[in-house]
Amino acid sequence: MKKLPVSVCMITRNNEATIDKCLSSLYNIFDETVIVDTGSTDATLEVAGKYTSNISEFHWNNDFAQARNYAVSKAQHNFIFSIDSDESLKSMDETQLLNFIDTNHDNCIGQIEILNLQEDGTFQHDHVSRIFNREHFHFEGTVHEQLVPENHRIIPLKIQIVHYGYADKAANIRKAGIYRKMLLAELEEKPDDGYILYQIGRTYDIEKNYSKAADAYTAAICHTPDHNLSYFRSCLDELCYALINISKPETAADIINKIGYPYEDADGYFLFGHLYMNLGNFSEAVKCFEKATTFKNCSRPGANSFAACYNAGVIYEVLGFKEQAIESYRRCGTYEKAVKRLETLE
Repeated sequence: MKKLPVSVCMITRNNEATIDKCLSSLYNIFDETVIVDTGSTDATLEVAGKYTSNISEFHWNNDFAQARNYAVSKAQHNFIFSIDSDESLKSMDETQLLNFIDTNHDNCIGQIEILNLQEDGTFQHDHVSRIFNREHFHFEGTVHEQLVPENHRIIPLKIQIVHYGYADKAANIRKAGIYRKMLLAELEEKPDDGYILYQIGRTYDIEKNYSKAADAYTAAICHTPDHNLSYFRSCLDELCYALINISKPETAADIINKIGYPYEDADGYFLFGHLYMNLGNFSEAVKCFEKATTFKNCSRPGANSFAACYNAGVIYEVLGFKEQAIESYRRCGTYEKAVKRLETLE
């Protein structure tokens, strides 16, 4: 089979534990793989050498965008697939990708689905912009870099990748501190940048410092007048969950009432279920959790299935409705928390 005329580009540093899985998932599919290493001291480059000879070194300067742009500059093809070494390709519609390449306009970026493996073995679903023409786009941002210019058109592509990085709790916490230091330095230069403030909030979230996370998310929303920006909805959702975690659901509800919430999907009803539950309105909470299960897709793990049913079961159990609780827990399948509750109730 003819390889796709796309250059896969990644930056690496001490990724020997994950890079083989990543590169093997891409092997013989794309025409070229470009590796730019930022200072590995383990076997990363030895493993990478089994799959590609296009390996370069880049002196690390605390700027992910510069490293990624350097990798892109080393590519033979104009169309780039940017991927990290702790990710792997799960599935792809090659015909659709070829059509995207053949008909791509100057302002189009290919968006793919990413499945983020969590500590508990569940997956959080998201979409990321990863395929682009380097003649028209480049990366900016020292951390959580983005493709610019921003006035581009998103083309959804039937490509799935799996990200394993979030499953390592200790590594996540370590990275959160490192990234926050870089983000705070960038914030000094761009104090009104809502995206940077949002990413700072995420670092506090990882550390379960929900009070500081809420402060950062609030600041991000205040500095994001355009609610259509890709990160805004996530920022709003995470702000509400952070406020719930510090026992301030009333504040979250006030923010929703002020800003509005135009998202009609499983994740939205799942969030509202938590808000109502923490406000003591249990009947509305159950309705929201049940409504969430009627949607096919969701981002937050189990928002349209086991997690929604489990929360409904908890409410029924607390209120003394044993049969309804058992029914809800049974709908959770093998979800461990629900199984334990069934062992107690049955």
